[in-house]
Amino acid sequence: MLGMPVTRTKFGQVDGEDVYKYTIENSNKTRISVLTYAAAWQNFEVYEDGEYHSLISHFDDLQSYIEMPFQVGKTVGRVAGRIGKARFMINGKTYQLTPNNQTNLMHGGDDGIQTKNFIGSADGKHNSVSLALIVKSSDDGFPGNIDLLITYSLSEDDEVSITYTAVSDADTLFNPTCHVYFNLDEPSIMDETLQIASDSYLDVDDEKVPTGSLISVDKAFDFRKGQIIENALCNLEKQNGKLEFDDTFVTYGDRVATLSSDKRVVDFYSDRNGLVIFTANPTGVEVPGQYSSVAMELQMLPDAINHTNFGNIILRKNQKTSYTNKYQYRKL
Repeated sequence: MLGMPVTRTKFGQVDGEDVYKYTIENSNKTRISVLTYAAAWQNFEVYEDGEYHSLISHFDDLQSYIEMPFQVGKTVGRVAGRIGKARFMINGKTYQLTPNNQTNLMHGGDDGIQTKNFIGSADGKHNSVSLALIVKSSDDGFPGNIDLLITYSLSEDDEVSITYTAVSDADTLFNPTCHVYFNLDEPSIMDETLQIASDSYLDVDDEKVPTGSLISVDKAFDFRKGQIIENALCNLEKQNGKLEFDDTFVTYGDRVATLSSDKRVVDFYSDRNGLVIFTANPTGVEVPGQYSSVAMELQMLPDAINHTNFGNIILRKNQKTSYTNKYQYRKL
């Protein structure tokens, strides 16, 4: 079946550059919108009973994407998550970057790709949008300039695919993700069920940097058969006194997680080994213990460069590398 037209509208300006929103729609009237700013996933809407319903947290104005601290829907990197002490080694050379999260580097630093405006192009035949950026070493301090292409596509069976393709002119690190927050049924996620294909999660220090050790899932952290999020949060408070999840699970297999309500399901697929979940209120006032959304960050395990058993995130010079995240919507 031939694809449908991809629409483009102006969304605002940043640093004197126009920011555009691209919207892809399939024959089911399911549609996704992406921004050139931060290659952000701006919306994911499904058409039910004569009206649209959004499945992800989003803003309808550019300024909120620029100013709000929760990285809503943005592509973060070139390395998502924390790098301990903002330090790493490649080929025997140590690189010390400027910390932006206590003593650590978070999401590639304050000049990461989440702060950049990409160049967009649409492909209506394949229901996709591609966003291109030269990630400059002079901007973020990492070695190597990366030629980065991020492609969003929407299939006829309501699957969203995000592919990250990179080539660098020097050995560097590459582990981006989409920092997207899901909520299948407003106003909160508390009654939704989360299932994760994981037997272990990462032990972290007081600054949320992985220690290198894995902890077997139990009680609050055991999502293998699914847990209602409110129940999991209650178990979490009893287990260690915490009121939110901000944790990384070691995942296996292709389908790594499922989020479901009594009406809707989204399955999460990844070709990498980690899933960070973060319960939050990214677009409003925080109420501890009550959350509007859960971030589902599909990536290689955080701080992988400093832990030999976490996976390889080194992008070798002139070696093209691609990662793909997929999000499959199903109506119950």
